[in-house]
Order: sequence, then structure tokens, then C-alpha cells
Amino acid sequence: MQGVRRMTIAATTAGLMLITTGCYRDTGGGTTGTAAPDAAQQRQDLVTTTPPGKGEVDRITWALYRGTTSIDPITAGDYPEITVTSLMCEALFRQSPDGTVEPGLATKIDYPDPKTAVLTLREGVTFWDGSPMTSEDVAFSIERNIDPKQGGYWGPVVGRIASVKATGPLEVTLKLKEPDYWLRNVFSYMPGIVVNKRYVQAKGKDYGTVKGGAMCTGSYKFGQWRTGDVLSVVRNDAYWNSSVKPLVKQIDFKGIPDEATLTAALVTGEVDGGYMELPLSTLDQVRASGTVNIHRGPSFLIDAMIIADMGRGVLSDARVRRALSMAIDREGYIRTLYKGTAQPARALGTPATWGYERETFQRAYEALPEPKVDLEAARKLVQEAGATGKTVRFGFSNELNKLVTEANLVRSAAEKIGLKPELKAVSADAYSGFFLDPKARADVDAFFTTNYPNWADPAALYASLSVPGGPQDYGSYRNKKTADLLEKVRGTEDPAKRAEMTVEAQTLLAEDLPWIPVVAPDTVLVLNKKLTGATVSSHHLYAPWADQLGAVG
Repeated sequence: MQGVRRMTIAATTAGLMLITTGCYRDTGGGTTGTAAPDAAQQRQDLVTTTPPGKGEVDRITWALYRGTTSIDPITAGDYPEITVTSLMCEALFRQSPDGTVEPGLATKIDYPDPKTAVLTLREGVTFWDGSPMTSEDVAFSIERNIDPKQGGYWGPVVGRIASVKATGPLEVTLKLKEPDYWLRNVFSYMPGIVVNKRYVQAKGKDYGTVKGGAMCTGSYKFGQWRTGDVLSVVRNDAYWNSSVKPLVKQIDFKGIPDEATLTAALVTGEVDGGYMELPLSTLDQVRASGTVNIHRGPSFLIDAMIIADMGRGVLSDARVRRALSMAIDREGYIRTLYKGTAQPARALGTPATWGYERETFQRAYEALPEPKVDLEAARKLVQEAGATGKTVRFGFSNELNKLVTEANLVRSAAEKIGLKPELKAVSADAYSGFFLDPKARADVDAFFTTNYPNWADPAALYASLSVPGGPQDYGSYRNKKTADLLEKVRGTEDPAKRAEMTVEAQTLLAEDLPWIPVVAPDTVLVLNKKLTGATVSSHHLYAPWADQLGAVG
């Protein structure tokens, strides 16, 4: 479940994970060479981290797909904002590179009864200015997400909280409208980040902007920020956790939306690294340059197609949706666009998101049909639905290579099974309308997203699109059984029961296909060979991913 802006990133540019036994290998290596790795190598080469840095570095430049617009956690909902904010600001619980959730600024959360949650806070935490973190700061930070007047993105994920109160020097008590056993996970990313109450109140609406800056507790602190240009963070030498001392003294975050410019900057060393939020079509060229290492890791990401309205058009028939899925050449898409850094997806919840009860999720995933091209069976389904020759419209942006490639892939699939596809092209900026405006969606039958849950649980993504009124209820998917299961998941304490209900909902989603899963991209980190120590997983969206980044030797 996530905020609106993350949805639009899949549109305008383009949730943790746990390594699954037999699927991923946690090593320190990266991949280099002149050719993209083959499918057999691909799974073996996935890593969660690179080896820790050994030497200090004065300053590096880090690429983002565009410049940062906010470092206020309640409005940080897109890759640039959360990548920067997570490096400076800490949450009540912390997601690890392998996807597990550990104590953070809180040491634990207890439930004395199903409608009460009590947070115990860590002692000795200080903000960048040296002031102590108090329970009042924590209660204030949570309340900012709940208050609709603040205009934050995360209201839906804290919607079961009725009230927040500091009930002791190191204790915060939450009263709940309904039982909510997702809170530990919800508080492990943006909604759980703690800010300084006094500072935020003093800055008002300027907090998190160029003018207002930020005040958090992390190992990096806010440095300088020039409007429309570089945002710099600097090492916090007074960090409360004395066991952590980053090796890089300053990181300059630079937005580089143009692929050719980014490629040149990586090859020449002008830019030292970056996470490729969008597949980089020049990845082979960058790999062959000899300047960088390409590291690939497990990711929560899912590249999918969203049905714009489940109640109208040719795609309102589940048989046509299944047929279209069966006709998509996923392997060709991976070769063409992702350069081998993705895998065909059987479900929206990819293996990297199995953060608990892994055997349950693996069995259920393997029981789903393998996504192979079967044009004969697909044509038959289209004929049975009486859809042969009918028009289907796909929304995309002709300014974004990823969307152009995907739209043409799906158009080809639709033609091969007897449909009459049309592509509706809009600008990169206008593409966000498909996520924000029902009127824009009314003009197409489907559009594309790169999406993810905010922690290692497929249910976090499934609920966002299946529960009526959820943050990603774009196509008005209505299956009462699916919605009920996912509502019960959140209110169930036993992890085994939660997993069972989640895979039951997953089976229904795989049949109904309100979103058609296409491929599961890897995390792709491009890092100058002089550096090592950065995370190579979805962890970089939720936690201080550069704490061990430094010189190789």
C-alpha cells in the first residue's frame, strides 16, 4: 500500500524482501564484462549487498532519475524523495537488506489487547542538533500521517489508528479502530520516520523543502539544496549510534532524467553511482565501459499492466485478460528492455516479497501457471468471449522508452490473438493522469505500472488494489472474497494464518487479473569500481543504504 506518487513514477520515469532459499545467493560480488548474463547466471548473481567499504571518500555524486522535490516523509512517495529521505531519517523499525524488519528507533511494539498497540522507544537517540528524541516527537510524527490537513500520502496505511498519545518518556500508545498487526511493518518506512516536533512546527509548510530543510536522527544530515539542482547530505559525526560511521563524507544527489546524459556521466565517472529506477537501455554499453560494476539484487518490483475499468470494454471479460497475458512475450521483453535483469512473473507478489512463511508462499507461487506464450489457447479464449476483432486501447507515453517498448509488446500480443489494439500516446507528465484522474482512465482500457509493496509481504500490494477505496483502486476491482481475505490478513496476529489467507487472495487475483503481472525486475545498482558497500535490494528505499559505502581499498 503506498502513496499516489509512487504510482506515477512508473508513468513519469520509468514496498522489502527476504531472500528465498535456493533462489538468491548473498555474496559480495558484482557482475562485469561485455555481455549481459544469461538466465542461468542471472539468479546466481543476485546479491543483497556489496562488500563494506574500507576507506574514506570526501565526496561522491549519486544519480536520481529526476531532482528531489521534498524530504518530508509524509510527502515522500517517489524514488528520488524516498531514496534521499531514507538516508537521512530513521523509522521506528528498520528494514534490513535481506528484507527482515528489526528494531529501529523503537525496540518493540506490543498489543495488550487487539485494539491497543504500545511502542517502546530506544533510549539515547538524538536529532542532528543534539536534542533528544522524545515520545512527544514520535507521537507527533505519527499524527502528521493521520491528519488529512497535512496533505500526506500515507493516510490509507495508518487508517486503523484512532489516536496516538505519548504515555511515558519512552512509550507511545496507539488506540486502534480495528486490530492492525501490520503496524510494525508500516512503521518501517516513511509513515514510521520520526522528525523533530519543535523544528517542524517552527518551519511550518516549509519543512522538507529547499527553504525549510529537515531535522531527523540519521547518520547523514541535511547539507545544501539548490532549487532544481543538487541536494547534498553530509555525514553526521555526532550520530547517536556510535557503532556506525559512514565512510563517505558528502553525497550529492543529482537528477538526470536523460538516458544518454546519465550513460555518459556513469562511463566518464562524473557520476559515481545510482539505482536504475527504470531499465537502462544502454546497460550493455555501461557494463562494457570498464568504469563501473553492475550489481543486481532481489527486488519487490513488479512490472504490470493495470486494467483501467473492470466493468467496461473488451478487457472487462476475464477470458480476454487471461488471453492477453498468455500472448505476451515476456522473455523477449526482458532481453530487449531489461537486458536480462528481470524474470517472467507468475504473480504480482514476487519471490523477493516473501518476508515470512516462505515455504507457504513458494508452494503457492509454483502452483500458479508458468507465464509462457500460448497463442493458440489465447485465440480460443478471445473467440469464446466474442471479442475477436474488437478494439482495445492501451495508454502510454511516447516520451518514455520503457513505456514505448511495453506498449508495443502488448500491442503485438493483442494483434496475434485477434484483438484490434490501439495505442493512446500522452506526454510523460500527462501519463500520471491515468493514476490520478478517473476521466483519463475512461479513455483507455489499460495502462502500465512499475509497482511494489512497502515491505516484504505480497498482501501489502494486494490490499492496495483489491480493497474498495484502497490507494490503488484504479479499475474498481470488486471481488468480495478477495477484499475480505485481505482485510482479515491485516487483523490477524498469527503469521501462518496471514500467509494462508494471502495466498488464497493471490490465487483469486491470478484468476481475475485486475492487474496483469508481466515481469519482476531486479534491483540494478551501477557503482563506480572505486566504491563498494551499497545495498543491492529494495532496502535502499527504506533504510540508510550508504552506511557502509566507501572506497574499495
